[in-house]
Amino acid sequence: MREDHSPPTGPNDIQKRLDRQDIQDVISRYSLGQDSHQGADADILQQWDERFAADGTVDYSAAGGPIGSYRTLAAWMRGDATTPGSMSSFSNWQHMLSLPIVTITGDTARSRTDFFASHRGRADRGMNVHFNAAGAFHDGLIRTEKGWRISFRRLEIYFADALQIAPTDAQPPV
Repeated sequence: MREDHSPPTGPNDIQKRLDRQDIQDVISRYSLGQDSHQGADADILQQWDERFAADGTVDYSAAGGPIGSYRTLAAWMRGDATTPGSMSSFSNWQHMLSLPIVTITGDTARSRTDFFASHRGRADRGMNVHFNAAGAFHDGLIRTEKGWRISFRRLEIYFADALQIAPTDAQPPV
């Protein structure tokens, strides 16, 4: 990986910059898939199928999640027709991402992207909290016929806090 910030000098430098842009887009669209489907809308695979390699795997064990297929992660998060997912106690959420640090080697790449995620708990499900988490996504990516795809993603959590929300009928302090 080139460490200086000098202007591109040849076609390989330009291609690496285009690849980096494409990889940043893939990583951002993963979170867009998560954040575009709030509450009962569980169709995150609509975007994730276009971001992961067909055999893409994840390690979300840091959050009590699965190690396995990204599709298994989607089911763990959002549930299915008979089982609620781990996100069912939240009504809304938002993931903010840093710019990824990307290393490209031929048709493979590695990246690390820090994140901050905020989740609004559902009081009707006993989660009257804002749950905030900070961490990083560590990704392996591959170039496919359809562009860059995530082949492996590992979640790392730096810290997480559940902040109690005042009841909606609470009066402000005087």
